[in-house]
Amino acid sequence: MMNIDIEQLETAFARVIEGIKKQDMTAHLKNRWTRATEKARDRLIEKPYFAWQSERLLIVSVPSDATSEIGCRFYEANEQACRRVDKSGLCQAFYEGIPCWHRAAYLLLKIYLGRDGCRRQSKTN
Repeated sequence: MMNIDIEQLETAFARVIEGIKKQDMTAHLKNRWTRATEKARDRLIEKPYFAWQSERLLIVSVPSDATSEIGCRFYEANEQACRRVDKSGLCQAFYEGIPCWHRAAYLLLKIYLGRDGCRRQSKTN
């Protein structure tokens, strides 16, 4: 588990949101990407269980206490795709053509961690 510097994550979040606004896509798709990025930010703060490589992100989706879901799910995401690692197949949202929070987390962490994918870890959350 990595200690996430919330201030730096918020800076990366603002950069991603600004980038979404500049993209040539429908307002509906921009809204979907924005919501996925907000969820990614929140999940990275609450439960930062992931392994980062510059070409992919392995991330654990831990069900919230408010859901009836049982067990964690494991995803592998990058800019092009998202798939379940613990079960063959694509992420359900990605399969349906909807931006998923896993891919949004990849983009967010790509900015957060810097160009080379490495930054000194913060000692505080």
